Amino acid sequence: MSADAQQIAAALETDPFFIDESLEGSLNAGLMDKAQETVDDLDFDVYVIAVDDDYNDRDLLGQIMDSNGGEGSFIMINGTNDLTVDYHFDDDHELQSQIRDQLSNARDEWNVTSPSTTKLNILLDYYAHPEEADDSGQVGGQEAPGSEVQTVDDDGGPSAMLFGGIVVALVLVIIGVWITRSLRRRVADRRRQKQFQLPPQLLERVDTLQRKSLRANINADTADIVAEIDRLQTEDLSSDGAVKVGRALDAYEIARDIVDDEAAGRLDLAGAAVLLRQAGREIAAVQQSDRTKRSPRGGGAGRLPQSLCTINPLHGEAGGTSEVRTAGRSVRVPVCEDCRADLRAGNQLQWIFDEGRPYVEGTSVWAATLFGAIGGDLVTALKSQPPR
Repeated sequence: MSADAQQIAAALETDPFFIDESLEGSLNAGLMDKAQETVDDLDFDVYVIAVDDDYNDRDLLGQIMDSNGGEGSFIMINGTNDLTVDYHFDDDHELQSQIRDQLSNARDEWNVTSPSTTKLNILLDYYAHPEEADDSGQVGGQEAPGSEVQTVDDDGGPSAMLFGGIVVALVLVIIGVWITRSLRRRVADRRRQKQFQLPPQLLERVDTLQRKSLRANINADTADIVAEIDRLQTEDLSSDGAVKVGRALDAYEIARDIVDDEAAGRLDLAGAAVLLRQAGREIAAVQQSDRTKRSPRGGGAGRLPQSLCTINPLHGEAGGTSEVRTAGRSVRVPVCEDCRADLRAGNQLQWIFDEGRPYVEGTSVWAATLFGAIGGDLVTALKSQPPR
């Protein structure tokens, strides 16, 4: 990298965007312009640092933030798919909490293999149009305070009756205070809940932004696929290779139909990402076969692109296969490392949702095939049962 932390911090004093000179011209200009426009409209400071390293250096980001000395959200991206965030708002704990929630929302949405510029815009969209994080939890109920009263064997004279009356009155007062406080707390909770409820128009806007971000992500992945399909169609392929290219083309065309449909939601767009990954696997298999044919001793058998996570394709590549119980049966499907860890720990799986419930509980073709992980070829299933 051509600049150190102090130089970058100094540059950020005049321009909130620092792009290392080695990256000039290599980042997606349209997405960077969009990010600049979003940052300009925010009412708090956001700094974007683009570096040419293979992996982002969180220590370097911390040094930049310290050298800058100001408050704000500091976002570091590289030329591939890394994005790292640090933020500091000493005097505004509410904003600090909001930034943390929006970062969590963005991480839930983006694909880990997405370009860093796509991730940047997803995060900035959340900054501009914050959405409440799902931090609801079960709060243990309170028990009414009681008193432990000892029974004394005596003649039940006036003093005992008086003592008993005082105890009963005291208990009633305590219970009354507790009920009053509980009612006040409930009223305050309702007010607070209403205060943080997002209006329907904003919720609709957030959903639109999510779909736009997913479309941008998918569109960025299609250029290489369609170019390679076009090239392979002109090659002298074996019958098996021709079949694979045909399947790749079918998967690509269905994915494009989904992406072009303005009514497509996140579930269908996640399915489009699965189809594009399937097309990529078919193409890679043909390329491997071609390399092996041209150079038998050279091997040429590289790693095929991994399937996407069956629990939620937006989690990114699967790290392996694991048994998942769904619809009363156990099936072995590709899952990402986070979902594998959840399975091992017995945690609740983070399914992608369809109309307010895990998609596997629905009746879509994605649920019937678990995004193509079971039940035969996904493309064939989609031809007989369109996504919507």
